[in-house]
Amino acid sequence: SNMIKATVGILTFNSAKYLYHCLNSVKKFSEILIIDGGSKDNTLKIAKKFKCKIKQQPKQFKFSNNKIRDFAKLREYILKLSKNELVLFLDSDEFLKKSALKKIDFYSKSQVSKKKYYSFLLGRFPIHKNKIITQKTIFYPNYQERLFYKSNIKTFVKPVHERVIPKSKYLMKKKIENASIIFPLDINYQRLYEKCKYYFEIEKTMVSRKKFLNSLKFIFYRFLVIMKYIYIGLFLNSKRLDKDYKDFEYKLVKIHLFFSFKLLFKTFS
Repeated sequence: SNMIKATVGILTFNSAKYLYHCLNSVKKFSEILIIDGGSKDNTLKIAKKFKCKIKQQPKQFKFSNNKIRDFAKLREYILKLSKNELVLFLDSDEFLKKSALKKIDFYSKSQVSKKKYYSFLLGRFPIHKNKIITQKTIFYPNYQERLFYKSNIKTFVKPVHERVIPKSKYLMKKKIENASIIFPLDINYQRLYEKCKYYFEIEKTMVSRKKFLNSLKFIFYRFLVIMKYIYIGLFLNSKRLDKDYKDFEYKLVKIHLFFSFKLLFKTFS
């Protein structure tokens, strides 16, 4: 079986629950990098089964409570470590659909694409009650830049919701259709709140009166995203999704609004 000349980078911390599924979906990649935060469960055992290269998350990118403080720096760290030109970032609870492998294999070999593109966007679809949700939800269509030619990347910016800067302004990004990432939807309110609160802690370091306009731009953008959520949630989805899911979307919007206002107050205070 031919290996794909690409690297996949995965951040883990006690990720045993979904990791087997995740790694099984990328076992054709010639290099799998696991950047671990000190897992105490079976994470590393599973990683060794798939012959992953395992590295520890560098202390300087973390808070004292072991949580990641700077995702952008970790992305750059993964690019540096990778021995392949084409690098995919995957979360430990995500998995790649089989149809994506052919495309990634193609881009790993294509010299033409390497001259033209610096990154590729892959669609992400949630699984809810054993069904992949493909209709429009507030998460979908959610395309994210996940696949990169490392030589074409200058840097990543912003410690959370990180953005990538290409080496040259002539390089483009490309949306790849039918090459999707699937992830299990976690509709637990408490975990959702904790996650947003954690991102808020990082975002707080990004906003200040010193960078007033940048901060406002960042917050304004967050409100726009929330408006989009509300529009899709209220108007496009009212009939089609089950009650659990609708309820979840409603809570999500509420949490996002709460933390966006908190950021706004932080900027003005």
